[in-house]
Amino acid sequence: RYNEDDPDRTVTETLRVETTAPSFTESTPAHGSAGRADPDVGFRVTDGVSGIDDDDDVAVLYVVADTDGNIVDAGIEAGGADPVTDGFVARERLSTTLDDATIYWWGKATDRAGNVGISDRKSKIKNPSDDEIDDPCMPGDFPATTSGLMNLNLIGSDYDVTGNIFGCQPYAVKIDDTKPKIVGGVDGTRTGAFWDTDSDDDDKTNTDPTKAKANMVLVVFDENLDADTVDASDFEVDDSTPSSAEVFSGNKKNVFLTLSTDLNPNAEPKVEVVGIVEDLAGNRQTSGKVDEAVDGIAPTLTVTLEGGSRPVTKGDIKVTVTANEEVGTPTVVAQEVIDSDASDDADTEDVDEAMYALGSAADTEEAILKEGETNVYEATLSVSSSGLYNVYVTATDSNNSDNVGKVGVNKGPIDLTDDTKAILFEFDNSVGEPVVMPDAEDGSDNSDPFITINFADEGKEYRKDGEDLVEDLDSYGTVMIVSASLDSPDADAMDIAESLVTTDNVIFLYKASDLVKGDHKVKVKAKDAAGNEKEFENTVKIVERQPFKLELRPGWNLVSLPGNPTNTSINAVIPADHPASTVLSYDAEAGWTTAIRSEDGTWLGTLMSIDASGAYWIQTDSFEAIEVDIPRISAGTSVPPSIALSEGWNFVPVTDVSGDLSSGDSMSAKAYFSGTKVNRVYTFNTLMGTWDSVDLETGTVTVGSGYWAHASEAGVIAP
Repeated sequence: RYNEDDPDRTVTETLRVETTAPSFTESTPAHGSAGRADPDVGFRVTDGVSGIDDDDDVAVLYVVADTDGNIVDAGIEAGGADPVTDGFVARERLSTTLDDATIYWWGKATDRAGNVGISDRKSKIKNPSDDEIDDPCMPGDFPATTSGLMNLNLIGSDYDVTGNIFGCQPYAVKIDDTKPKIVGGVDGTRTGAFWDTDSDDDDKTNTDPTKAKANMVLVVFDENLDADTVDASDFEVDDSTPSSAEVFSGNKKNVFLTLSTDLNPNAEPKVEVVGIVEDLAGNRQTSGKVDEAVDGIAPTLTVTLEGGSRPVTKGDIKVTVTANEEVGTPTVVAQEVIDSDASDDADTEDVDEAMYALGSAADTEEAILKEGETNVYEATLSVSSSGLYNVYVTATDSNNSDNVGKVGVNKGPIDLTDDTKAILFEFDNSVGEPVVMPDAEDGSDNSDPFITINFADEGKEYRKDGEDLVEDLDSYGTVMIVSASLDSPDADAMDIAESLVTTDNVIFLYKASDLVKGDHKVKVKAKDAAGNEKEFENTVKIVERQPFKLELRPGWNLVSLPGNPTNTSINAVIPADHPASTVLSYDAEAGWTTAIRSEDGTWLGTLMSIDASGAYWIQTDSFEAIEVDIPRISAGTSVPPSIALSEGWNFVPVTDVSGDLSSGDSMSAKAYFSGTKVNRVYTFNTLMGTWDSVDLETGTVTVGSGYWAHASEAGVIAP
């Protein structure tokens, strides 16, 4: 826009800036096609913004490569394209004097704005990690002359050469006047290979000998075939017609034959073409053979461990390897399963707690052919530290050194809960130390205790650095008792082996009786699943039981005993030298009973015994507690206590079945009175002289206290 003074006017012009290159579609023939004559190639190019002036701005660029991949010719063909809306349709015949060649070609066009476009078959390519990445065509760098085209490098994969073609992937068409040939040798026709639909590769040909299928033969040709011309009747394997023949789009050089019967593992069959197959150019092949196909099937190895699946041993372990064909000397490796921190394994990342890593080889042995057997080998593994071990076995096919049979796993992580491929054994050279209770430190005040001998550590021996493992690797946790004795201070040692009781061969119980106070020696000899034997000596300590102290305060005390005294006589429970002067109790059926002091300090009245069945009023002018010997409830035929409730008010004690509670300890009132129709409970606060109500939902009852409890109907308290 500008202004002029004479004449006075304003002039406006619009300039359009356009940077979009022409686009290409409808490229023919399809990439990778073949023919026996010079090919016609073509494409449609359009530019809807600035447009393309004429057909001289449209060209076909091409290079010709021989069968070795060498570029022998190149050219640029322009003009002659037919106009269409917004562009042109180009058709050019490309020729060469070679009978067999590959012609690589591109479309090229320049729009009115000067933008140059080059056709690009692939805007994305795969890198070596098999990830798709952007690969844009760079027209400005692409050769504009025949000599420049002659310098392009088209050998290799798309990723390898993309820099040499400036990201502009060409179309390829093959000129082929040669019959397809069957290929033998290492990279040719072989047994066992198959089309693996689980593979992510375009060419899903699986030639892993350890995964080979015994009823498959891979026939390899030197060029792609027309799959429609391939049939099972076109082939014979050792003079027999296969049941099917398949060609897949990922690699049309390969024909997969399925046989009606399995091949021997060392088979090298003759494979012949007996019908007619054609390549993509229509060249027909009616003959050809491979006298000996490559043996592509690895030997199948069967491995057994002495002692069965995941056996345990305290010494060497014998490994037997059976091969289904002749092999070289098998190698047997033992690796320790270390811990759940499998992140240290070179091939492991982000594993969960069930995964375990493998340590370095603990022992490697060559198996020896078993005398009098064919393809049966034996090896003896020796390890030194207790733990779980993984066995891995390899053996090489005598027919083909590339075929290595493998059994087991040789790298982590392994999932011990699910990995069926792992071959495992355990090495255990000791018996875990038992824990015997009552122990020598705290002891027990029960003279009729159950003595427990607990071998739980026998099943927890494979721990590293003193830390607990997520999953214990020791699967053998039981023992057998060889002998057991109890030596008491007041008696000769007695054999208790036959009297030990167990349900799991881990924890053993012995019911002792009338043990005197002091140290009792328990000697146990145990044998574990690996055959280790060891004798252990432990001390069971019996101590004097401390009397229960019933706390009192001056005045009337509402109290109870948590258990029955050794002597329930009131004169034994409250001796003559105690300042208590009056004791009362109440029973809903019998009413009140009373005891008062006589002049000599003994008790007189209708209340002559004190036990844990009821509550008591005790009057005293002192804080002096009453100390009572209350034994624990004995094992065996003893029945836990219960407290009968009558409809109405009841004088209720607080009973302790455990025998471990002291005066003042509390327990839930809701739990204590559960199963009854108790609806109101009171106790008496001696110091304050008040009655305290107990909340039956959130409140507590106290050991040593007594309670008035009202029940809407008769019932039973079961403490």
